[in-house]
Amino acid sequence: MSSDIHGTESAPGTPDATTAHGRTTPEEAAGQAAPSATDTSPDLEQTSIDGEEVLGLNRRFAQVRRSVGALEKVLLQGPRKYSRRDLAEEQGIPERLTSVYWRSLGFSPVDEDTVVYTEEDAHAIGDLAAIVEDDALSERAFSSITRGLGFHMGRLAMWITEAMVDEAKVVDGLGDADARLQMLDRMPELLETLESQVVFTFRRQLAAYAARAGSEVLHRGTDELFPLQRAVGFADLVQFTRLSRDLSGAELADVVARFEAVGRDVISVGGGRVVKTVGDEIMFLADTPEDGAQIAVSLAETITADPDLPPLRVGLAWGSMFSRYGDVFGPTVNLAARMESVARPGTVLIDPDTADAVEKAIPGGFEVAEGEDVDLHGIGTVHLAELRRGRSAALDLGL
Repeated sequence: MSSDIHGTESAPGTPDATTAHGRTTPEEAAGQAAPSATDTSPDLEQTSIDGEEVLGLNRRFAQVRRSVGALEKVLLQGPRKYSRRDLAEEQGIPERLTSVYWRSLGFSPVDEDTVVYTEEDAHAIGDLAAIVEDDALSERAFSSITRGLGFHMGRLAMWITEAMVDEAKVVDGLGDADARLQMLDRMPELLETLESQVVFTFRRQLAAYAARAGSEVLHRGTDELFPLQRAVGFADLVQFTRLSRDLSGAELADVVARFEAVGRDVISVGGGRVVKTVGDEIMFLADTPEDGAQIAVSLAETITADPDLPPLRVGLAWGSMFSRYGDVFGPTVNLAARMESVARPGTVLIDPDTADAVEKAIPGGFEVAEGEDVDLHGIGTVHLAELRRGRSAALDLGL
């Protein structure tokens, strides 16, 4: 199982220096968002370039600064005017919670006298901190929620900006630098729509997970340690390491993007959900053995048949697990990951318990080939067999 990605890019303009008096003014903080139009780096001073090149580079710096400044003005909705100490003294927000909030969102830590927080920041931190102060939410949950917000919103922000950069390259034929400038200039006009889509998607996803949690109250198992019954699968592109050596960065990114897009479509249509993706691997969950089997076999069929993608191998297991932080854990998860690592290209491997669960759920829908005993690292010897399509119909992706 590949490791998860834990980290987001810090937002532009996060301060990393203070004035001689220990405080950064809002103007100085804003000035850290982009390079000065007149600054030249040590590298430029050491490089033999003529005056015209320096002038052109300084113009580009000025253009970047204007674009970033204009976007920040829209996004931050006001100047930086508070330090942690100010929020404590003027807004009554404990400095500790402000520090936890900022760090958990993935931003660089600042000292108590650095002016970095806007009026909007104060409202956001204050609203969540008030819930902690009223004992409606523990500080532990406060930290967990803000970590989740920082991680997923950070990845979403990176995803959106890179999608717009890629669009400018492909559609408008721009180079990387000009594509990024175009993204900065176009973002303000799209912001309102993107923001409303984030809220809409969050509400729909929360409604779906709330409904699922409600059903689990009625159908949960007796195992308190691993209370959830799920099908879990890992799907991995074969020979991806070799591909990464043979393709350019842009070509490799296209392969990963297509794999993720097709994989997510198959999993969604099959009634499952993606837990995470890490480059050449995708992890998914399904609520029933038959949904898990349909997704696993459909992934292997669809991606292996795609001429633009290398073949796929899948490991699928049904059993009990534990959910936390948007992920799942337990022996069943480990088993699925280990089976995926030893599966042949284009195949789905399952264990006997999963095979029995699938057959009981949808008799004859899938077939299990003659298997063999395999020693799985950290687990031991398990009888593994290939899962193949039987009488079940292939997924209609509607694409």
